[in-house]
Amino acid sequence: MTTAPRIFSMEYYSDPFPTLKQMREHEPVARVSPPFADIDLWLVSRYDDIRNLATDRRLTVDAKVASERFRRSGLAMGVGTNWEKAFVVNQRDNVRQRKLIGATHTPRMTAGWTPMISEIASALLDRMPTDMVGEYGYPLASTTIATVLGIRESDHELMRGWADAATGADRAASTQALRDTLDYIGEQIKVKRKQPADDLLTLLINASDGDDRLDDEEIAAIAGNLFIAGTDTTANFFANAVAALLDHPDQLDLLRADPALMDQAVDEVLRYSNPVILSPGFRHALEPIELHGTVIPEGGTVGFLLAAANRDPRVYDEPDALRITRTDAPHLGFGYGPNHCVGSALARLECKIGLASLLDRHPRLDLGVDRTELTHRISPFMYGFNRLPLATHSATPTTSTAAETTSTSPAEVLA
Repeated sequence: MTTAPRIFSMEYYSDPFPTLKQMREHEPVARVSPPFADIDLWLVSRYDDIRNLATDRRLTVDAKVASERFRRSGLAMGVGTNWEKAFVVNQRDNVRQRKLIGATHTPRMTAGWTPMISEIASALLDRMPTDMVGEYGYPLASTTIATVLGIRESDHELMRGWADAATGADRAASTQALRDTLDYIGEQIKVKRKQPADDLLTLLINASDGDDRLDDEEIAAIAGNLFIAGTDTTANFFANAVAALLDHPDQLDLLRADPALMDQAVDEVLRYSNPVILSPGFRHALEPIELHGTVIPEGGTVGFLLAAANRDPRVYDEPDALRITRTDAPHLGFGYGPNHCVGSALARLECKIGLASLLDRHPRLDLGVDRTELTHRISPFMYGFNRLPLATHSATPTTSTAAETTSTSPAEVLA
């Protein structure tokens, strides 16, 4: 058996997939003591195991029942803040929150954001971005979600910095970034209550189910979660997508020849090189759980290695190949079960429009550096590049259907 780099080592961050493959095949429930936290984790890497555990009532995302070691470790995102008010709660409150949020994320409303995303992508491409991470992915993702939420433009860059820090390796900086985000959104909620607007933050304030409403702490945590998750993951998608397509030129040619494959291409990139390697939504065992001969003890913390599951050969034919016509099982890039990503529809829309706009504007794409010079960011959760320089060759953009759509605010779409 070939020895792969130890998980969370510097070699692992440069290319995690050999390690993930070895764990998936030989240690599908791996007990790991990460170097950045004083805690043991049980990391699960097979597709069916993750799907089963994601709906297993013997596990909970409620951080209140987690061990004190976990809560002190820095892995409990936002511990000591109100971050836990969103989703990292008991099952009853989780269902309640998602029901209220659902009224603000209807398919019709999500589709109404299409022209806004197209306009942002077009403006960024007008500036001829040469780095897919810093000059396209991050500004497109952060501007989109900030605009949807109703954050003033002058604060977009500030919040983008918090989003980047929140999923980085420095867990103290992550907690501070989450606290700053909550404080900022809390102030914006006060403003929106006095001056309602056509934005998602106002809609969250007004969301109701009979007499039930979200309180201000819940709204801040939900909006902050949407912003940070919607920025970091979506931003990294574009660099990952370009690198994957350039590594598989036949698939890039196929996509250019048939743009109708864009939806499938987006999902295949999300499977092949999803921005989330390890889900930050840890689960905690309410009782002992035995899996593949390993016992996860009561109180044990379980992590889902989504990137490993998305290349599980038990589920996918030729899992290490990018194939945009793939019809295998759905990927787990947005999680699964009652704790799946609530912003997945918006994220997919951004990925589709952003990638289509890029390929439309640039009929030729080449790396601006040798492939071996690319470096990956250091994060226990995220898979992405520090920079992805491009040598682009511009073309006159075609008129897209999205660009022809009349811009519509969230509130107008709901009307």
